[in-house]
Amino acid sequence: MIEITNDFQIKSYGRFPEVLSEQAQFKDRMVEVSKLYKAMGESYLQHLGDDAKISGLEKKELNEYLENILLVLVMLRKLDFSQIDEEVYIRKDRGLFELRLRFGEGGIWELTGVIRPEYKMKHRVFREWFNTDFSNDIKTFYAVYGNAGLDKTISPEEKIQITKQIDRIIAEIIEMIVFIERFMLFQ
Repeated sequence: MIEITNDFQIKSYGRFPEVLSEQAQFKDRMVEVSKLYKAMGESYLQHLGDDAKISGLEKKELNEYLENILLVLVMLRKLDFSQIDEEVYIRKDRGLFELRLRFGEGGIWELTGVIRPEYKMKHRVFREWFNTDFSNDIKTFYAVYGNAGLDKTISPEEKIQITKQIDRIIAEIIEMIVFIERFMLFQ
């Protein structure tokens, strides 16, 4: 799903799956993020097993979970929180890591980006990233959404806050996929 060139150009595209793309399925999309996050954690722990090592096939499975979470977040962003956005830029570290999301008709989307050589990839242990950074980002997303929905109405300002958190998670997922693909040692 995500292509990474040798010079760290990033590209992905697709169509929203019909099973989750109806406007009325908002709750299903929210539940799906949580379900995929939990399944990814369980899969990672199962793969570690007694040898505490991750194989190439297991890294591929981790990336598939990340890509599936990414897809649902992209859907939530477009379908539920920012329908008018046709093109979105997500930047980290003064644009050294930059992503662009474009949306077309019929649930078609495209993600492109670049990680410049000056960008400092966070070399980290997947378990620590998953348990701290990613876990906190997911919890913050649900908290921001939950707080916004307390009055049963989500204002335009609250939608902006929610989309900012989604964008943060999207960037984290892409960075971790690049890390897994290019830098993660079999451990």
